[in-house]
Amino acid sequence: MDNKKLDENVIEPNIEVSSETDTNDTTRAVSEPQEESANIQPKTEKNGVSWGFIFNLFFILVVAFGTLGGGYYLYQELIKQQEKAQALATDLKLALSEPSRQISSLQREQQAFSGSMNQQMQGLSESQTQLNERVAKLAQRNPNHWMAEEAKYLVRMAGSKLWLEKDPSTAASLLKSADARIESMKDPSLTPLRKALAQDISVVSAIKSTDIAGTVLTLDSMIEQLDRLPLNRVEVANAANRLESPEMSASIDDWKENLAKSWKSIMDDFVVVRKRTTDITPILAPDQQWYLVENIRNKLLQSQLALYRQDQVNYRQSLTLARKWIYQYFDLNDAKTKETLSALEALKTLEIQTPAINHFQSTALLQQLVIHGNLLVTEEPSL
Repeated sequence: MDNKKLDENVIEPNIEVSSETDTNDTTRAVSEPQEESANIQPKTEKNGVSWGFIFNLFFILVVAFGTLGGGYYLYQELIKQQEKAQALATDLKLALSEPSRQISSLQREQQAFSGSMNQQMQGLSESQTQLNERVAKLAQRNPNHWMAEEAKYLVRMAGSKLWLEKDPSTAASLLKSADARIESMKDPSLTPLRKALAQDISVVSAIKSTDIAGTVLTLDSMIEQLDRLPLNRVEVANAANRLESPEMSASIDDWKENLAKSWKSIMDDFVVVRKRTTDITPILAPDQQWYLVENIRNKLLQSQLALYRQDQVNYRQSLTLARKWIYQYFDLNDAKTKETLSALEALKTLEIQTPAINHFQSTALLQQLVIHGNLLVTEEPSL
């Protein structure tokens, strides 16, 4: 039994050792692969390429390509700028050379124009010479040519006096002078012309002559006298307008009669009744007086303008309104006021007659006589 125990005791340590040995062996076996893997991993890092290197290389390539692209773009822009500069230089050369071309073309045009003008002047001078020769021949053939020219001029002046200056009397005198020139020619073929002149003279003489200049001067004198016309004022009763007081008797015996006279005088002065046949106009303020005078002056000036324009309606309306204001606001007992009102009333009756004729019958016949030396139409002119 003891031997077995010893054997068992001897064997157990061996077993334990072996277990420890197995444990160590296992530990070594496990540690050896780890050491081998550790030894293998550095070898792969040394032999392969890292990701940082790849990223840096890619970034460098991108920067390089970007730089090349930017350089190419700048190169293209530089070429474009050079082309624009060359185009501008070409345009500048053309612009600088253009004025000289224009000047040369203008000089050529001026020379051509001068040549054409010279030709035209020569042609005009030749035409003038031919016209003078024709006029000389016509004057030699018809000595009354200049008399016809003078008659035509007189008829033209008559038209100016009639339609522009509104002077029919002077127009009629000018037409009579033209008829006298035609009569002095002693040509029976000019009878239609003389009939036309006679008709023109009768129509113009029938127009009633209006003395426009004299009427305007009369209105000017009225305008100047407006400031001197006295305004109408309300008269205050004074002692002169009252009834005369009865005389008292000096006798004491007549005391009853004196008392009655005194009583009657007191009663007459106590209540006074007066009658006015005209309207009582209130006194005007100074500024209102100025406006009144200026309005009347304005109406008189309007009547002058209507007279020049041959406007009968406005002429009479302006004079009527001016006369109404003078009659209403000025002193009717003053001599100047009465004269002004009478003159305005007379001017209102003035009639402005507009000429019914708008052309002369003799004008066309005189034109024929001057151009052709005789009348082409021998029929009587119609009114």
